[in-house]
Amino acid sequence: FKDEQVFNPNYLPDTLLFRDKELQALVSLVRPGLRGGKPHNTLVIGPPGTGKTTTVHFLFDEIQNASDKMVPVHINCKLSNTKFTVMSEVHKKIFGHRPPETGVPYTRVYEKVMNHLDRKGLSLLVALDDIDFLFEQKYANDIMYDILRAYEQYPRVRTGVVAILSREDFKEVIATKLYSIFMPQEVTFPPYSLSETYEILLKRAQAGFFPGVISKELVEHIAELTASQGDLRVGITLLSSSGIIAESHAKRKIEREDIDAAYEKKARFVTLHEKVAVLSAAERQMLREIATDKDVRSGALFERMKGLFNKKSFSQALTKLESYGLIDSNVVMMGRGRSRVFTPRFPSEDILAVLKDVS
Repeated sequence: FKDEQVFNPNYLPDTLLFRDKELQALVSLVRPGLRGGKPHNTLVIGPPGTGKTTTVHFLFDEIQNASDKMVPVHINCKLSNTKFTVMSEVHKKIFGHRPPETGVPYTRVYEKVMNHLDRKGLSLLVALDDIDFLFEQKYANDIMYDILRAYEQYPRVRTGVVAILSREDFKEVIATKLYSIFMPQEVTFPPYSLSETYEILLKRAQAGFFPGVISKELVEHIAELTASQGDLRVGITLLSSSGIIAESHAKRKIEREDIDAAYEKKARFVTLHEKVAVLSAAERQMLREIATDKDVRSGALFERMKGLFNKKSFSQALTKLESYGLIDSNVVMMGRGRSRVFTPRFPSEDILAVLKDVS
């Protein structure tokens, strides 16, 4: 390894590859805030590992360099998943430190932040990354409402929210009164193509390994494994893990067997773990049923799940599991009628292991 940090999930590369269109769309949406106005609320949506977080980091770096009228705050909702911890991150960005975790109520932190912004005439742009986790804890509606309605009490404050998420049923889970306030513009991030995946991984390998450690042919092999999962993080994990395996065997170069071992041991679970993590408890139970009973028919599955779903939410959950690439469905003839049969897309033992880990 020349620089192991290159393979860290939080690493920000020097150049942003293949996301110029998405970055420019985001820039145009937040531009009013650079002049002290209100930035447009934005929904950044796409499958895991498609560059959403990295692109928003690049956006916020540009904001920092371009204007002193806007405060951009990026918040990882996996770590900050309550009203207090979210507002604590905003407090840290403005004042350089978090408030005490005990003895200080949320309202006092909120008022301190908003009073400062109001006094200075600043805009606030909050990126709630992996906002799915705030919805899991039932805090997303409240914190977004507090941020977006701040102008009612603090007239000079202009606020905007960038919601970053992987799930497509956003309108179903956000409160009706909040959605009418949020009214986001959507920026969609598609999966990287095979050639794009290869270029990104090659750049990362060149930055993280000494010359000659890994061949371009092996990077191509990693890119193919990554593209099959549709998640760039699989490839980055593969680069790092295969390097560790090769190093543990005192090799000077990474070999294909190291990559394949890394894939079987760790990397192939990256995508599955991320997809399962954003499911609700009821959706995880549905996935468990499908993984346990392969080729389960829709009628039989609904009978097992009707304590957790009505017909509409049952159908929505199945659509979500399929859109996330967790299950497949096929229509089969049943006597005079038709029925849908559901099968897991990943090996059942892998799904059950990840469900146990996430739960």
